[in-house]
Amino acid sequence: MNLKNDMTCITRTMLNIVLLLAGAVICVHAEPVIQPVDQLKTAYIYNFAKFIEMPSRSDDKTLRICQVGKDDLGGTLQALNQRIAQGREITVRKDVNPEQLQDCAVVFMGRTDVRGLSAIVRQIELFPLLFISDMPNAVEKGAHLGLVVSDDRVGFDVNLPLLQKSGIKASSQMLKLARSVIR
Repeated sequence: MNLKNDMTCITRTMLNIVLLLAGAVICVHAEPVIQPVDQLKTAYIYNFAKFIEMPSRSDDKTLRICQVGKDDLGGTLQALNQRIAQGREITVRKDVNPEQLQDCAVVFMGRTDVRGLSAIVRQIELFPLLFISDMPNAVEKGAHLGLVVSDDRVGFDVNLPLLQKSGIKASSQMLKLARSVIR
């Protein structure tokens, strides 16, 4: 009888170990892998928020960076929460609908979220929003700034007429750093 109880105990212990290991594997695979290129793109977005002169909006003490769609650069955009840009605290809002952008200062739309592009382009005509995207040919499609990866390096393109139409000013130094500028 003791042998049977010992075997049952060993079986249960083994089963618990297997389940524990399976749970650990699931947890490891559930975490998104942060890519260095996503971190670089987020750093660009932060610097754009810091150094591009945007029209002032009332006495808002928060600078909202709104992510439209599901692409949040591997979760790296959330690292900008509570940082300071232009004397205001950054708040990142995830998965914002294009119709809810009036409170945003900066809008990011990832390369995989092409469906809402025309709605965002309509919104930037109504509100002074800095629209940044990493989709291919972003500035030709209506973004102010396009993040571009080439040879494992991140750069950016600028659509200067759209920036000016929105009342947003980019410094001459920033324009010199751009990969290309539509004039």
